[in-house]
Amino acid sequence: MIMEREIPVIFFDKETLKQGTDSWKWACKQVRLGFEEQGCLEVVFDKVAAQVHNSVFDATKDLFKLPVETLSRKTSDRLSVPYISNWSHNPLYESLGIDHSSTPQGVEKFTNIMWPQGNDPFRESVVSFSKLMTELFETVTRMLFESYGVERLHESVMKSTFHRLKLSKYRSPKEKETNLGLQPHTDKTFINIVHQHQVEGLQIKSNKDGHWLLDAKPSPNSFVVFAGDILRAWSNDRILPSEHRVIMKEGNKDRYVIALFTYIDGIIEVPEEMVDNDKYPLQYKPIDHMTFLQSYFEDQELQKAPCPIKFFFGL
Repeated sequence: MIMEREIPVIFFDKETLKQGTDSWKWACKQVRLGFEEQGCLEVVFDKVAAQVHNSVFDATKDLFKLPVETLSRKTSDRLSVPYISNWSHNPLYESLGIDHSSTPQGVEKFTNIMWPQGNDPFRESVVSFSKLMTELFETVTRMLFESYGVERLHESVMKSTFHRLKLSKYRSPKEKETNLGLQPHTDKTFINIVHQHQVEGLQIKSNKDGHWLLDAKPSPNSFVVFAGDILRAWSNDRILPSEHRVIMKEGNKDRYVIALFTYIDGIIEVPEEMVDNDKYPLQYKPIDHMTFLQSYFEDQELQKAPCPIKFFFGL
């Protein structure tokens, strides 16, 4: 059953982004409520101009015009799933990630692998957009930490984060072909931010009643911010990630998505403020995000667990 949208929407304008103001404090509360009630929220970020939006999606389209042999080249020394295409359970989906995407050096390394002759428009568009997405991530996490009274931890967590920008394409299903673009899942990240182009398809499962909510509508300055499994553990189960999926419609245009995946490169622990012996007793051991990812990719038993993060790090 598909229900009307219930995802909280927060507008990040100049007044809201001034720390210490009433607007800032209100937004902090809304960010926390969005995560706690639905595991996600939508942010309208007015710093993203339509020109920037269009430029980075033009670059994404150019990337997926490259031959499969080129897209399959090794682009990262870190733990990752390589270029994804034609999975039997997700045949409409393909994606590729860029490490350190908010730095010119990180994107230039990726660009030179894809285009040995160089591609300045691609590099410039991706760096500009990634910086905005990283700024949005840092703002949302600062608001969340402040709402929980743990703002003292924000800087250290930011220093340990590792970002990967994932560019994705979903082709339109052919006649009698599945319309499932991406299976229901939660992200194995700390936080994941999704930005869509023009074609709808993203559906989010309500944490309140289990119904699937209507597609999150694409717009040039709208971002869906998902809590990942690591944020669930860090919050001691105060925040439960929402399942989401992609459903394509026959005859649609191809769908393009850009997502910022954030990982913790090191050990993260549940803050003492998140522990309440009556309502929220401690649920998790110290969390090594990279070890969890490696185990998840390699261990089918872990992949099948109802809650992999609790299976792996739960007390």
